[in-house]
Amino acid sequence: MTESDQDKERNYQFVNRLAWTRLAGQGNDSSRPFDEHEFAQARHWLDPEGWIVWPEIQRVLCLASGGGQQAPMFASLDCRVVSADLCAEQLRRDSESARRYGYEIECIEADMLDLSALHGRDFDLVYQAVSACYVPDVRRLYTEVSRVLRPCGYYRVEHWNPVNMQLADDLSWTGRGYEIVRPTGSAHVWRRAGENGEDYTECWHYIHSLTDQIGGLCDAGFRILHFAEHGHHDECSEPGSKAHAYSYAPPFLSLYAQKICAP
Repeated sequence: MTESDQDKERNYQFVNRLAWTRLAGQGNDSSRPFDEHEFAQARHWLDPEGWIVWPEIQRVLCLASGGGQQAPMFASLDCRVVSADLCAEQLRRDSESARRYGYEIECIEADMLDLSALHGRDFDLVYQAVSACYVPDVRRLYTEVSRVLRPCGYYRVEHWNPVNMQLADDLSWTGRGYEIVRPTGSAHVWRRAGENGEDYTECWHYIHSLTDQIGGLCDAGFRILHFAEHGHHDECSEPGSKAHAYSYAPPFLSLYAQKICAP
């Protein structure tokens, strides 16, 4: 790895860690701990499609999914849970939420592209909400996930649909469709205004191609068991609205894969 590559890695870690610390403080939806009503529907929240073979799942790694949501919820289902996240504030929310309801989870501050602290743990399931867009190399992510899963272990990952990420931020409707303004394989700065409308939080987003998101998973030694597109959409809604745009380019892709068993 060149010094320039190392600088880029340090930069994306610094920028996105700082961003999520600020987003958590601003009450971002992904940093809002689940409550007792959501815990009561834990399996539905974690597995709305019914893909997970629950009797096989005991050891779970919640990857880059901190915020007091998925990790404590898996613990409520009697799983032994590790939460690994780049942002210490997101991990703190996981830990506090688990303690509040009497559950135990292990929290580790780590980049999803370097899970060396967890190599050999042989998890039954790695569960990852939308977060691969914050790192520059999704294929390296898949390699790291494979190294922490047991043979025949499972991986559920949700991605931001690259086609949706390529749309213009203002979702301008041309009268015929929506414009693609960014190429795959590119990076761009995502900005969210604060409550005063001036204090911006910036994240770096990476647009991973479908070849890398889906083909890369197969190349890393996984077989894909299930695939689905997600996101509320309504073709009859106002052109230029999210619901209308999502009917053309759904925002999220979910993959459920199994690590190929050793012969």
